[in-house]
Amino acid sequence: MVLVMALAVLISYQLGSAKALVIIDFYDVLGEASTLILAVLGLLLMVSTRPQGRVTDHFYSGGLILVFSLSLDLLDEFVHYPDDLRLVSWLESLPQPLGLMLIAIGALEWRKEHLLVTRQLATREKVLREHQWLDPLTTLYTARYFHYLLQREISHAAESAQPLCIAHVNLICFSRFNQSYGSHAGDKLLHHVSELISLLLRPSDCVCREHSDRFLILLPNTDYAHARQLLAGLPNAITSELNTPAYLGCQVTLHEVKEHSAEQALNALTEAAAHTSADVQRGITRAARARA
Repeated sequence: MVLVMALAVLISYQLGSAKALVIIDFYDVLGEASTLILAVLGLLLMVSTRPQGRVTDHFYSGGLILVFSLSLDLLDEFVHYPDDLRLVSWLESLPQPLGLMLIAIGALEWRKEHLLVTRQLATREKVLREHQWLDPLTTLYTARYFHYLLQREISHAAESAQPLCIAHVNLICFSRFNQSYGSHAGDKLLHHVSELISLLLRPSDCVCREHSDRFLILLPNTDYAHARQLLAGLPNAITSELNTPAYLGCQVTLHEVKEHSAEQALNALTEAAAHTSADVQRGITRAARARA
């Protein structure tokens, strides 16, 4: 940005000559300088707060073009150009529509991005935003939030006679992964797993982190068969998309909620998950013995 403004100064003083102070209209200088300063501050704020990507590139490119034109427009108050020179006038006015067009394209892309982010956020927040219940590692909500939301959905399901399912997702041998690659890699994996689960769920669903390598999923208006179909590809997606080691698996346990309280439903899900985990461990042991 500094180079763009320096280029504008260089062009102005190469093609023109400085005006006498007595003929400078400082009210015009104040107005045009304020516009330039606001454009620069807006561009700096956008670049410093947004991640890199196509939207940021459009805003940044359009902003630089506008800063260049506005800089020439301000310098026009200090520099006199020959009457037959039209180049500076063109440089002041012609790039502005291009810069505004790039910013408009960036705004359209930003809207698309916002809709996608909102859809993904819906699987995290559902209907309540309480950031004291937010898990700082995965940015998912915690088991406490899930308990609150589950109780609410149980009441709603009872009134509407709609099915309700919950699911438990457990990463098998995650402790071994931590020991092999370190806790930093383990934290990074958990974050990627949370992002992948959120992406694969429907906007009406909700995923929370229960503890360490365990996640909870709420599936409203979904019976057991449909829930099983929805989550059937989740273990394979986690292991294949994230390129995890062969020993790292994913266990998904489903439970159709018939209980009248969230605590009873979660206890039933925990028991089902424990039975599934025992079966998985027995399968791993048999496989290890067969290889031996």
